[in-house]
Amino acid sequence: MPNTTSHWRFDSRNNKRIWHNSGVRIKTRHRKRNRTILAKRRHFNSSNVLVRMKIGYGKNYCSNSAKADLDVRRIGRLQKDGKMEGWQDRRIRFPIFQFSSLPVFFVSIVFIFLATEALSQEINVAAVVNPRQIQFDEKARLDLTLSGDTAITHIEAPRFNFLPAFLAVPLHSETTPRLASNKIAVSMAWAYELIPQAIGDFSLSDVRFAYQGTTYFANPGSIRVSGANTYTDVSTQSVHQVEAEVSSAEPYLNAPLTYTFRYLYTAVLPTQASPTPQLPTFPDFLVEELPPLSPQTQRIRGKTFWVQEQVRRLYPQRTGQLVIEPATLILPIPGGRKMLKTNPLKLTVQPLPETGKPSQFSGAVGEYQISAYVDRNAIEAGRALTLSVQISGRGSMQTVTAPQLPAIPGVVVNGPNLVEGSAPTTRTYAYALIPARSGTLRIPAIAYIYFDPSRAVYATAQTTPIPVSVRPNPNDAVGVVDTESSPWWIWIMLFVVLSFGVLVASFLWYRVRFQRSTDTGVNATTGTVPVNDNAPKGRSGRQAETETAPPISEARDALTALARNDATDAATAFANTLAQILYQYIEDTLGLAQRNIDTAREVCVQAGVSEATLEELVDLLTKCDYHRFAPVPLTTNERRTLIARAEAVISKIAVSDQPSAVS
Repeated sequence: MPNTTSHWRFDSRNNKRIWHNSGVRIKTRHRKRNRTILAKRRHFNSSNVLVRMKIGYGKNYCSNSAKADLDVRRIGRLQKDGKMEGWQDRRIRFPIFQFSSLPVFFVSIVFIFLATEALSQEINVAAVVNPRQIQFDEKARLDLTLSGDTAITHIEAPRFNFLPAFLAVPLHSETTPRLASNKIAVSMAWAYELIPQAIGDFSLSDVRFAYQGTTYFANPGSIRVSGANTYTDVSTQSVHQVEAEVSSAEPYLNAPLTYTFRYLYTAVLPTQASPTPQLPTFPDFLVEELPPLSPQTQRIRGKTFWVQEQVRRLYPQRTGQLVIEPATLILPIPGGRKMLKTNPLKLTVQPLPETGKPSQFSGAVGEYQISAYVDRNAIEAGRALTLSVQISGRGSMQTVTAPQLPAIPGVVVNGPNLVEGSAPTTRTYAYALIPARSGTLRIPAIAYIYFDPSRAVYATAQTTPIPVSVRPNPNDAVGVVDTESSPWWIWIMLFVVLSFGVLVASFLWYRVRFQRSTDTGVNATTGTVPVNDNAPKGRSGRQAETETAPPISEARDALTALARNDATDAATAFANTLAQILYQYIEDTLGLAQRNIDTAREVCVQAGVSEATLEELVDLLTKCDYHRFAPVPLTTNERRTLIARAEAVISKIAVSDQPSAVS
């Protein structure tokens, strides 16, 4: 049976031994007790070989002294004691091409041909990601190519899986033919869009290409995904970040809340342009812009950042779910620009609670203080006094309304009027107070109700009472003295004054009665007055002779002159002239004794003037007093309106006075 023989081959050139399979075929023949061993060797060099032979009986036989040339056949006998004797050397010349070497030759030719063909069909694959650094809301591009020096056919799409870090969306694929080594070669290209699904640094897995049963691999490398609000400059290794926040996520309706936009950076970008922030428009809020703050440094996550802030004060105008859109920052980077975005902010606006809501609540939300002061502490009766009420605090000034004054007996209140030029966080309202009597006027405390969102309760702020001394007007009768806190001696003085007044009035009445009796020629015996048919009725003859025009014509002429007079630019002069015209007409027609509102009211009531006409007259006289003493200007249209109203009142009084004149 065939066996294998191994030996050490000595290399004379390199002076070392090499393990070698000799390819010796051993045949054994059984002849009685001896075995004939035929060793046939084929080698193509002349080195001596130490032969180790193994036969089929499981024993190793060797001859340490047996050496032969490569082309020598040795034949010997195997003795019983295991020794070989009777070696004979025969030199045999082998031809170069023998029958056993032909398959090896043809296999070599085929191998060389296939290797050459494989070299001519060398395949190249590539995977490229661009850019290597993106933001979470941006996308990267993956380009895959497979090319070679031959026509590529029946190629499948590459296979890869970048989940859960990226979602790959195919864009397009293309085939590009070209000429290589006088052959038409084809390159395949695939493009994908990588959509990030997470933030961080990711090493992408290999992309696998399969072509004609062979698998090729290409690695795209790594990619960094940062948030939409962060950018890292590669050249300076500086970090740029934006963020936005609100002071409260669940504010009340019209309650103030603070919106803050921050730009954080570790170093300035190497560009001449500056970053440009763009804040949202806040469509569901009233916006109050606050002054910007100077840049400051902060230590955040082990790094020192410069921080720039922009602050807005917002007042939500409707309840429910509101969303503040992201703010953006345009970064001028080398070769272009980069946009950073903040996260959108979600708010839940709550309505004002109905529990404990006062009936006088006007809708102000915030934290407010109220104060009041007058322009003078002493005034004459019938003169106007200016009361200023100031509301200040933290809240929307657009929701602040004028407070309602409590009732003040004996005082006519006009207003309020908003005073211009107040501070942005302050509202001032002016009231004109006209006391009708002398004495001590006490302006009571003024309350203002608002909703405090920090405590979620309705609160009340109020002023302190203000005392004002009212003196009697020298043009009027003796005013009524406030006797609430008068001592006993004031009562005595009042009694004496009243007694003296009664005596004076009695004397004057007697004198007037005696004068009338003398003028009319009363008969002392009969007590009758002679009738004079030529005497005018209702007035003395002297007045009738000197009267050239009726009072209504004089009043209308005076109003016309007032409307045409350009010299009365001041509101005080205009109001004074208009009031005097009205008083003069009432004095001429109804016999007004004192020029004040209360006396004019009494005279008109006695004359039978209608209630509507009386209210119109009192309102006109009150407005005239207000503009006489309060520094409030009058426009041309307002003046014309007042003159027209005065003319209408005069006409109505004249109509109501006609029946008494006829009778």
